[in-house]
Amino acid sequence: MKASRIAYEIAGWLFIIGVLVQVFFAGMAVVAGRWGWDNHINLGHFLAVPLLVMLVTAYVGKLPGRMKRLTWLLFGVYVLQADVLIFLRASAPVLSAFHPVMALIDFALGLTLARQARAIIRADKTAAVPQPQPEGIPGD
Repeated sequence: MKASRIAYEIAGWLFIIGVLVQVFFAGMAVVAGRWGWDNHINLGHFLAVPLLVMLVTAYVGKLPGRMKRLTWLLFGVYVLQADVLIFLRASAPVLSAFHPVMALIDFALGLTLARQARAIIRADKTAAVPQPQPEGIPGD
């Protein structure tokens, strides 16, 4: 259970780093005009890996129900962003424009989940440390 929770946290932080790198790649394509979109597209598809790890380890690590629901929400936002909205450029450009906005949601949810995982792991460590018992209690 502990290893699953640690894996969840690591996957969460990797996802967040990936989102930040995604923004950089988009900036290199749009603002700097230095790169094409291949790096952005490839990393975007790869970001499903840490999300899938998070989904599995949320259950194996017996994380709280709220975290499981937020993990599913993050996965849903990711799928909507990466596999639905981006393909609506020609038919619904206004909807497609929400693609970068959803990156903010990805980041916020990912950060929230990674922090919650870290807090749970720390709480587990604190609970695992035996508390010193007083030697003799007066009146015994």
